[in-house]
Amino acid sequence: MDMREMVDKVKKGEPLYGVSTLSPHMQGVAARNSRYSGVFLHMVPWFNFVNHDQHGVDTSKYFQQAERELEAERVANGQNA
Repeated sequence: MDMREMVDKVKKGEPLYGVSTLSPHMQGVAARNSRYSGVFLHMVPWFNFVNHDQHGVDTSKYFQQAERELEAERVANGQNA
């Protein structure tokens, strides 16, 4: 996803990486498996289709951008603080 999609999700209050039905422990297991799957790709192809939020990305940039956009929209609409 790009910045626009992620910021839109933040503004709507949706989870950034979707909702998973797995426990946090199993999401962690899936994240670790996919993180190192490229090492042995030549021996065992291992693909991860699990939805988890452990992507190693600093998500604060999406929240900061959403705050800036919401503030700009508020100012554009002529609302005061």
